[in-house]
Amino acid sequence: MRGLACLASVVAAAVSLGAALDVDTPAAHNERALEHHLRRCLDDASREYDRVLELDPPRELRDDEWRVLERLVPRVFVTTTEPFGLKDFAAVLHPAARLVAFHFFWDDDVDFPDDNDPCDHEVAWIRYGPDGASVEAMWTYFHGRILSGGPAALEDARRHAMRARVNVQWGKHGSLPVGWARLRIEAYADEAEAGFVPVGRPVTVGRYMQGAFRKLSTAGARMADHPLARRGRWPSRFAGTWDEFVDFSRPADAAALLRDRRMALVSRWNSAVINRRFLTYNFRPKTEWPPGAE
Repeated sequence: MRGLACLASVVAAAVSLGAALDVDTPAAHNERALEHHLRRCLDDASREYDRVLELDPPRELRDDEWRVLERLVPRVFVTTTEPFGLKDFAAVLHPAARLVAFHFFWDDDVDFPDDNDPCDHEVAWIRYGPDGASVEAMWTYFHGRILSGGPAALEDARRHAMRARVNVQWGKHGSLPVGWARLRIEAYADEAEAGFVPVGRPVTVGRYMQGAFRKLSTAGARMADHPLARRGRWPSRFAGTWDEFVDFSRPADAAALLRDRRMALVSRWNSAVINRRFLTYNFRPKTEWPPGAE
């Protein structure tokens, strides 16, 4: 069945990309790799990622680039009862723009014991100044959306030696910049929080988080009785108060992971580098760079 599913992936990719299938460019191969990867056809994805990196090889960071990276590593905070650890952390420095992508790999997502991903992949991006020491913009990945950190997030970074703060949602790890509560998004009808958040119209992230709190503290985690969730002794619901749900006071030391494991390269191709250079396990690919940031 897996082979048939991956064959279907090839056909779907051919239909969606059309003539681009004959184009031997990093961008074309990367698009095909992502198509395969999202369908869990990992051998096909890896072959395409290999070609991406053959055509546009990543390189090691110079000493001055390592210094930039180490200055900009975000301060990461979880709630006091966060059930999953930060298992890996990686950074990809853009080769042509003053951008760095910081990738978080949490042990799992409380709502998805069944997704065949042995981690929960989240991302934050920083655009830094010409001096390599100031933060000009930041973005975080939040359940399929990209949140843009505004003046409050940038001011917080300036008060902390240009290390932006990322608050991490309990169990699900949506990444939140300082000032998150007033940012606006639209809830999707097919997401786990549907039924607890108004769908089809803009709401604040604060309102969305209130819905997530009600869902996780009453209905509980999606598929809480799944054998893998039971085996891992995952919590079936959030047991605390609203104030505890948004008490991002426990640090997760991403900087120590970066120093220890040295997972950082210069490349335009985040998913390809993670798949072929960093991790030995699968992850769900996310947005490469914020739209318009490159």
